[in-house]
Amino acid sequence: MKVTRFVVFLPILFVLFSCSGEDEANPDDNSNNIIQLTGKQQRDTVFLDFIIPEKVIRAQRTGKLERLVENPEFKKNSLLVQFDDYDAFVELSGEKEALKEDMTNQINNLPKSMSPVEKKWRDFANKLVPDRMMPPFPTIEYKEEAGFIEEAKIEEKYKAIQKKELAVQNYFQLSKEDGFITKVYAHTDEYVKKNNRLIAYHPKKVKVTAEASFPLSRPILEQIRTDLLVRIPVDKVVRTKLYPTKITYSLTLNQKLDPKICPKYVIVNQEQNVFHVPKDFVGKDKKVKVVGEERPYQAYFKNGDFLIYSDASSLKVQRP
Repeated sequence: MKVTRFVVFLPILFVLFSCSGEDEANPDDNSNNIIQLTGKQQRDTVFLDFIIPEKVIRAQRTGKLERLVENPEFKKNSLLVQFDDYDAFVELSGEKEALKEDMTNQINNLPKSMSPVEKKWRDFANKLVPDRMMPPFPTIEYKEEAGFIEEAKIEEKYKAIQKKELAVQNYFQLSKEDGFITKVYAHTDEYVKKNNRLIAYHPKKVKVTAEASFPLSRPILEQIRTDLLVRIPVDKVVRTKLYPTKITYSLTLNQKLDPKICPKYVIVNQEQNVFHVPKDFVGKDKKVKVVGEERPYQAYFKNGDFLIYSDASSLKVQRP
């Protein structure tokens, strides 16, 4: 009986070991090539980089400051700096009055042949007043008229005064853009030299770049914009550049902004689930093949992990 039992069980053991070997050698076994991942809803960080340039207004000339802007906010073409121009103004006024008087005397003695142009030159002379810019020089139409102008040296005197008038313009410095004063280096009634620093300011329009390690979807962009409107003194937020993980905004400020207090990041709610993908399941160019999807997913490397994002709660990923 003992021999018989041994003979019966031997073929059974042989069959079991044979089946086990066949399973291990099965070429269609994908258990190591496909894994299922579970996604997690999470909050994430978008980092902010503010670009707030500080610009300096320097003295265009040497002289005494008659006025230096005091209001911390200014508009484009506002008067920022005015030098004491009394002596230059008096000199110019005297030369304009002298030219006007000289021309009036010359016009009063014009021959009858020049009566057609008399009114034109008299009107020009009347426009030579101290508190106004030099008027345009009239067009010369006749040969006799040209002789009168040349003989009286009217055009020569006009150009000399106009040159001085243009030089006086550097007594006034206007702003080239809207801005906010950040520092003042000089004061009214102070004597300064040419190229001395007078004031520093930052423009009313500045830039901020928001960058993340994940794609910036439309809902996330809206969260970033809302955060900027709440935390920064702005009138307007305008998108200028957009990339998959980075966006740049132009901000129109309504008050001075200290770079030291600008926020460094924004916390956003991810509307998609995040999946941690093992390194050996990430292919070339950080592409991850998902079972059932035609196109691979783009992976993003963050804190030592490869991440993909999806609306799904779970995904099956395949080894490349």
